[in-house]
Amino acid sequence: MFSELHFSYISHHNIITIPHPLNMNFKTVVNTSYRDIPVEEYFDGSCPKCGSLALGIRSSYKRTLLDLGAPQERRFVRLKVNYFECGTCDHPFSPKHPEFPSKLEYSPSIIHYVLERYHRDNISGNKIADVLKKSHEVDVPVDTVYSWIKIHSAEYLKAMEQEKIIDHPESIKTVTLDGTFTSAGSD
Repeated sequence: MFSELHFSYISHHNIITIPHPLNMNFKTVVNTSYRDIPVEEYFDGSCPKCGSLALGIRSSYKRTLLDLGAPQERRFVRLKVNYFECGTCDHPFSPKHPEFPSKLEYSPSIIHYVLERYHRDNISGNKIADVLKKSHEVDVPVDTVYSWIKIHSAEYLKAMEQEKIIDHPESIKTVTLDGTFTSAGSD
C-alpha cells in the first residue's frame, strides 16, 4: 500500500502515474543483528584459585541479551560463557563478564538509556517503555523500567554530578551566554 510513492496528474483525460524518485519503503521489516563477545575478551585464561593455565572446558553456551536497537533493527548481545575445570587443583569455575552480570536480561546500554531519558529529559517510565518498544525494538515491561530507575538512580545521579565538576576552573577566561561576553577572571 505505502511501498511506493507516486505522483499522479491528468493529461488529456488519462491518469499518468510517475514513481517518486525516492521510492520510500514503509514496510515494517525488522532486521536482526548480533554482537558476539568471546570468553577471551573478559577472561585472562588462568584459574582464579591457583593461577594455573592448565584448564579444561566442562561445558559452554551463549547467553543472548537484548541490546538497544534502532528503527527497523533489533540488536542482541551474545555472550559466550564457559564452565572450566582447573587441571592442577580441579577447581570448577565460570568467569563472569564485568558488564553483564549473570542475572541481567537486558544490555546495560538499555538501562543507561532509561536513566538518561528519565533524569535528563524528564520522561515518564511509561513513555520510556513505549519509546523503547516502538523506536528501538526492545520490549521492556513498565515495572522493569521503574525498578531500574529506583535501583540505579542514586549511582547515576552521583556520576552525573562528577561530570559537572570542572578540574581547572582557573583555565576558563571568558564565558559567553546568549552572545554576551562576560569575563570570569583576568583576561
